[in-house]
Amino acid sequence: MDLSKLQQTGLAEKEAKTYLALLELEDARVSDISEKTKINRSLCYSILHGLAEKGIVSYILKNNVRFYRAAEPVKLQSILDEKKRILVSLLPELQALHRPSAKKPSVEILEGREGVKTILNDLLRNRKEWFAFNIPGKGPEIMGPTIHAWEKERQKAKIWLNVICVKTPQGIRRGKDFEKMANTRVRYTSERYESPASNWIYADRIVIIFWYKEFPFAIRIIDKGLAESYKSHFQSVWKYSKKR
Repeated sequence: MDLSKLQQTGLAEKEAKTYLALLELEDARVSDISEKTKINRSLCYSILHGLAEKGIVSYILKNNVRFYRAAEPVKLQSILDEKKRILVSLLPELQALHRPSAKKPSVEILEGREGVKTILNDLLRNRKEWFAFNIPGKGPEIMGPTIHAWEKERQKAKIWLNVICVKTPQGIRRGKDFEKMANTRVRYTSERYESPASNWIYADRIVIIFWYKEFPFAIRIIDKGLAESYKSHFQSVWKYSKKR
């Protein structure tokens, strides 16, 4: 099993490894778990204690020896559902505390693939027309299957994309993918405009995404005036860009 996917449920790497080992071992002593996971015993005790507090692990006593067992995998779903319920209940209070200044742009740096996912989810949530240019076509390579699943959601939500791809081999391949999508208009610009960064505009947001393979990151600027100005720039570039 892909350990990294299990970690996305909120488990640390060694917690995920311990939980998977317990699913296979069923009732097991700390020594058994330590041997299977290659985690030293003292750390195993600490990890098991933390998992027990989360309700993912329990234990029974046999001849005064603790035998640990994993909760049913469906328990992970119930834990995530409970976290979501708590967050939803807190949102009104959190929103009340969040009062960004109306006078100056909000600027954020969102790091790594998770940061880029935050941008993608924000775009879906806003459901506004999306303008993108200087697209080098590196999204699928860096984001993997995430980007394809997201694109299906974007089309399902009927969010229009106007995209200008750079005319490099990779940019053209990406453009051909876009051409097959619903609610999508595609044009191309000269390869001399190739850049490691993509420029996006949607709602009142400007996003610059740097597609570095090892560490992608995004800069998001939230400001209605700047977004409108950037959109005008996009429209000028669109006017002189071409269909394939």
